[in-house]
Amino acid sequence: MSYEQFRSSMPARLIDRRWPAKLLNDVLQEMDIVATNFDIHRTCTDLITYNEGLQPMVKLYISSLIVRNLSKQTLKDYTMVLTKMFDCIRKPYNMITANDIRIYLSGINQDIHWSPETREHKRSVIATFFGWLNDNEYISRNPAKNIPITKLPKKQLMPLDPLDLEKFRSVCKTPREKALVDLLFASGVRVSEAANLLIDDINYRDRTIFIRNGKGAKDRITYFNPESEGSLTKYLAARKGNDPHVFCKTRAPYTGVCRESLEKEIRKIRMRVPEIKVKTTPHTLRRTLATTASERGMPLEEIQTILGHSNTDTTRHYITVNDRRVKSDYGRLMAG
Repeated sequence: MSYEQFRSSMPARLIDRRWPAKLLNDVLQEMDIVATNFDIHRTCTDLITYNEGLQPMVKLYISSLIVRNLSKQTLKDYTMVLTKMFDCIRKPYNMITANDIRIYLSGINQDIHWSPETREHKRSVIATFFGWLNDNEYISRNPAKNIPITKLPKKQLMPLDPLDLEKFRSVCKTPREKALVDLLFASGVRVSEAANLLIDDINYRDRTIFIRNGKGAKDRITYFNPESEGSLTKYLAARKGNDPHVFCKTRAPYTGVCRESLEKEIRKIRMRVPEIKVKTTPHTLRRTLATTASERGMPLEEIQTILGHSNTDTTRHYITVNDRRVKSDYGRLMAG
């Protein structure tokens, strides 16, 4: 569209709005003066469906994470978070604003109340995605840059005490359940690592377990005790199928299971002991190992190695100090 075409279309539009003729002429004269410094072009104003911008860019971003060797679970999680965001906002990535993201994270449009932890996780994934777009010059500015971190309530995640741990073990109904609980506690493996564990990765002679491609794509060695050795041996002897994974489906074709399946099994066991007040998950058993090992005198650095943490600060958060033990040690060491 030329400037002349644009100019000729304006009077009719302004007359419809009942502009006085003198004011209309003054406006057109000012437009003529200003327009000498600009080129006027017709732009396409057709609606763009958000999916046209979503799929290629999300796939490209996830590809960049694959190159960084992030875990399959992380890739799945990032994909799900971003897909749900685009499904709700329904705009191309380069048209999303900070307010769009704020409204989405509030959950108002979806009539959802997310926990602070869930909201912060979503914010972190979204901010990382738009930061990547900005760093790679797909967008000129990051709309998530100034969205603040969600303030999280300080929760002290508790381990099981020895009595509750024994109660939990005692309500296991099958050799498989017993093997799962004993393995998670004795070795401190993550539930995703338990799902990926191969029979050949267990060394019964040394009571060691080789963790392949754990969190952060790191291999490591962890250990198990005689009690868990007995549970594993009994379970594997009775297990059906020839799948190389330790934990398999209980029905044909007896293939390996996913992390969610093992988490569900732990929840089923938890429902049999309502008297246990601690929320018991696979992660609780891992935390229980860390606390138990610390109470029995194992150095922090060794617990860090078993759990596969990158630094001792993370390990320190896993350990819950028993107030009674602190009082006892204080009385023993500082009395008199």
